[in-house]
Amino acid sequence: MVHPYSQDLRERALNLINNGMSINRVSRLLKISRPTLHKWRERYLITGSTEPKISVPPPQPSTIKDMEEFEKFVEANYDKTQKQMAAKWGNCSRFTISRNLKNLGFTRKKKRIVIKKETI
Repeated sequence: MVHPYSQDLRERALNLINNGMSINRVSRLLKISRPTLHKWRERYLITGSTEPKISVPPPQPSTIKDMEEFEKFVEANYDKTQKQMAAKWGNCSRFTISRNLKNLGFTRKKKRIVIKKETI
C-alpha cells in the first residue's frame, strides 16, 4: 500500500516554495516529483491545508435485499458451497454470498477429519 508523504515534509516543501525557491529546485532537493508539489500547492491555496486526502472505498451495496429470506435459503442449502449457493440464488457472485454469510454469523465450511488413535 502506498503511504502519503509526512505532514512535516509537505509543510517544509511549501515553505521553501513560498519563500521564493523554484518548484524545480525543491523537487530536486527533497526528491519529490514536480506534479506532486504542484498538487500540494494547489490544495494549500484552495483548502489552506496540506493534509493528504483520506480515501475511503465506497460501501458495496448487496444484491441480497431480504436477509430473512436469505437466512431461510442458507438453512435449506447449508450443504452447498458458496459457488453453488450463488448459482442457485441467482444474480450474485460467491463473494456476495460470502459477505452475507459473514453478516449472518455463519463461518466457512470446514471438513471434518476423523483421526483414529491406534493403541498398542
